[in-house]
Amino acid sequence: MKTMTPTVAFCRHCQSEISSPAVQSISRTGSRTGPGVPLFCCAGCEAVHGILEKHGLTSFYQLRDANPPICAVPMQVAIEDMHRDYRAYDEPGFLKAASSDGNRVRFFLEGMSCSACVWLLEKLPDFCTDVISARVNMAASTIEVVRRPGGSFSFIATTLNQLGYKPHALKTDESTIRLQTRERRYDLIRIGISAALTGNIMIMAVSLYGGATGELAWLFQIVAACLSVPVLSYGAWPFYRSALASLRLRRLNIDVPIALAILVGVLTSVVSLARGGTDLYFDSLSMLVFLLLSSRFLLKSIQDTNLQATHLEDDLLVGTVEKEVRSGVWAETSASVLQIGDRVKIQVGSLVPIDGLVDSGFAKVNAAVLTGESANLNVSVGDVVEAGCRYVSGDSVLRVLKTPRQTRLAGILKETERLAETKSKFVHLSDLGAQYFIAIVFMLATGVVLFFFKANPAEGISRALALIIVTCPCVFGIAIPLSMAMAIRKAARRGVIIKSADAIEKLWSAQKVFFDKTATLTTGKMTVVRSCYSKQSDLGILRGLEQDQLHPIAQSLTRYATTEGAAAVQFQSIEKLATGGVSGFIDGFTYKVRPLPGSGINANFGLFQNERIIADFEVGDEIRPETFRVLTWLRKAGLETHILSGDRKPIVDQCAAKLGFSQTETRAQMTPEEKAKVIIASGSNSVMIGDGANDASAFAAASVGIAVHGSLDVSLRAADMYLTQPNLESIPALFQIARSAKSAIYRNLAFSASFNIAAGALAIMGEMTPLWAAVLMPLSSLTVLLSALFSSRQFQTLEART
Repeated sequence: MKTMTPTVAFCRHCQSEISSPAVQSISRTGSRTGPGVPLFCCAGCEAVHGILEKHGLTSFYQLRDANPPICAVPMQVAIEDMHRDYRAYDEPGFLKAASSDGNRVRFFLEGMSCSACVWLLEKLPDFCTDVISARVNMAASTIEVVRRPGGSFSFIATTLNQLGYKPHALKTDESTIRLQTRERRYDLIRIGISAALTGNIMIMAVSLYGGATGELAWLFQIVAACLSVPVLSYGAWPFYRSALASLRLRRLNIDVPIALAILVGVLTSVVSLARGGTDLYFDSLSMLVFLLLSSRFLLKSIQDTNLQATHLEDDLLVGTVEKEVRSGVWAETSASVLQIGDRVKIQVGSLVPIDGLVDSGFAKVNAAVLTGESANLNVSVGDVVEAGCRYVSGDSVLRVLKTPRQTRLAGILKETERLAETKSKFVHLSDLGAQYFIAIVFMLATGVVLFFFKANPAEGISRALALIIVTCPCVFGIAIPLSMAMAIRKAARRGVIIKSADAIEKLWSAQKVFFDKTATLTTGKMTVVRSCYSKQSDLGILRGLEQDQLHPIAQSLTRYATTEGAAAVQFQSIEKLATGGVSGFIDGFTYKVRPLPGSGINANFGLFQNERIIADFEVGDEIRPETFRVLTWLRKAGLETHILSGDRKPIVDQCAAKLGFSQTETRAQMTPEEKAKVIIASGSNSVMIGDGANDASAFAAASVGIAVHGSLDVSLRAADMYLTQPNLESIPALFQIARSAKSAIYRNLAFSASFNIAAGALAIMGEMTPLWAAVLMPLSSLTVLLSALFSSRQFQTLEART
């Protein structure tokens, strides 16, 4: 029999590998096969390819192949995902919540990963008749769609979904959008007027520079002066306003010298024009204002994208739910558009995004984020489920009592977000540095003007103006706050809530890490850590005896037997033993579970049949599976690790030995006050990782406190950071985030200092004109900004490798 080499092909749409059995399966389904015919891994991908082919958009694949996504995630489309119901997007309630004018909606798109995606999505009006325009923001993975009169947002969402980009409508804050839109419109009007008038002024300047003399030259000068009035008044008004506000506060900002330089230039030009002189700066000043306005608009646009509030409530509470659009008909929708009274279903494993009343059904939820209790809660009809609970199991229907932004958890997160936006000590120092920097530049500029005042005042003004413009303290005003804000956002995406930027600053210089043991290094709940039994039926007997008992040890034995797949034996009767344990009778045998004598470190229990032991189990507080990896990373990173525990010494020593702690790094049977004293005595920057409010004293003593357990509001009163997931996986990432922010800040400080010294020297020496200064200044600011953004990409790459 001849052995055939497996055929390997690739899906034309998502580029997933297709093995020979899959190819044969595709052939049997009737799909086209043969040389040059594209193959698909599933019907969903074939359907999307058909849509693109029908509308002449197969150039998408050439663009994608030429510009592969940074993170090569296949755009695989499940056929069941292509038939989602988006009829809820045509409801009046949705339009009120998601659109400021009823015709414009912003969608978050899953699966957008490269420039080819942007090209395809902006072609949406070409093949979706309900769309007038589509504007894509690749950085935010959003598309803003404007529909035609009478168009359907459900049809638009369905089209996006069929293209392989699952859409989620985003709720808009109408007042914020109105203000932002108005501000951008005013900025663009100001830039447009300045550009038009400056262009005409430069035409006059070319004639003057070209040799125009006499009455014609004087006429051109007058026209240029008149055209410059709107530019140097209305166009330059933001600089005057900012400078005035700064002076009223008795502070200096970068607009003070710029505004002064413009006013001096205008005054000099007017005096020269009145005297019939030629020292006129109307053209240069107008061009300067236009370039400064344009560069600031560009930088502000970049900042609006990256330097924004952390929006913790969005990260935690805005998800996808199923909403009842009419009786018995359910449609997937964003939680952000829910209204009070809506009936919804929550996906298993998701955080509940609303406060809801159980309308029907039964469910299990975990409220650890709110209460700190790790045990699951049973909820049924009439019970209230708060936002922040994790939906564990069940099929209940909730009626919305409070929308995501009205919930108690949203209030807690908003307060935390407000605290996170407060400036760290490092940022305060940078603000102070910026003040001194501007003052020094201002004094140097004044010195240059005075030096040339008698010999050539025009040259002195030109050099001083170039110096003021090119030496911008952008690293203080942009890069440092940006690096801090991005660090907080990166942590939030990993489920870590940071209370203040100060904590990031302290984390990057930490030297020692102190751990509580129970519920931090360990799971905090009793678990079977060792077992010895001969038959699977022994576990069935164990489960039958313990499954209805409420004691934590009984529950741990039941969980173990259930996990091992044992079916519970039904006993005729079960009784509790006075000495501890339970006893049951079946088929002429008496079975008992009772304590065994042991070392005292863990609890030992035996399963007896007519007083003969047939199995034994050791129950203890199990070490978290990720603890070993986290400790290894911290030690390799040069950090000292210690245990501070209130538990008994034998138990702590056993745990410490397993995790590689030495005796000098381990302390047991400690009170909260004793933990705090040890941390204070450590004499170095320290981090305390512990069990919520129980370790409040230790958190206060440490440089940074990280809570891994307990309720969110209580924990954040005591600690600086809170892990929303009950594990330690995010700890290495936190240190990486902090160190990445530090590297970006120091790199930007070095670049800014080098640039300002070099450019300032060139300006003082007369090697740089004010116009060139206006060109170079935004480029330097942009370089610093991109450097801060690069550190974010660098962290994501490092995280992927680790």
